[in-house]
Amino acid sequence: MVDPDAFQTWLDAYSRAVEARNADQLAKVFSVSAHFLKTPFDRALEGRDAICREYEASWSRLERGVFEIKRIGDGWAHWSQGGTIIALDEPWRADGILKAELNEAGLCTRLTLWTETLSVREADMLAQRDA
Repeated sequence: MVDPDAFQTWLDAYSRAVEARNADQLAKVFSVSAHFLKTPFDRALEGRDAICREYEASWSRLERGVFEIKRIGDGWAHWSQGGTIIALDEPWRADGILKAELNEAGLCTRLTLWTETLSVREADMLAQRDA
């Protein structure tokens, strides 16, 4: 049985890694064969290294911003993030829920994200579409 506090411990380590944009720290919260789904409908990325590369690619496109995360249940958390899209020099914001499944060692074996993302340019496009 997984320690009842394991998820909070994992969440704290995950949060520190994402805030620091540190792939080495991030790798330490995933099992070697972990699965990552950017949305519940995406094909899972397989393996800790692939997951870290995905995060690094995302970090490279975004200027450092704000990241907040809060546990909402066992294995569940609400997170929000904001910053600037470097190539467009415009702000963006993401808000979502994550579900993490941990093994006996407290490492994540499966991470699924549900995310809503909006940038200023996207907001303008939506307003024009709805006009």
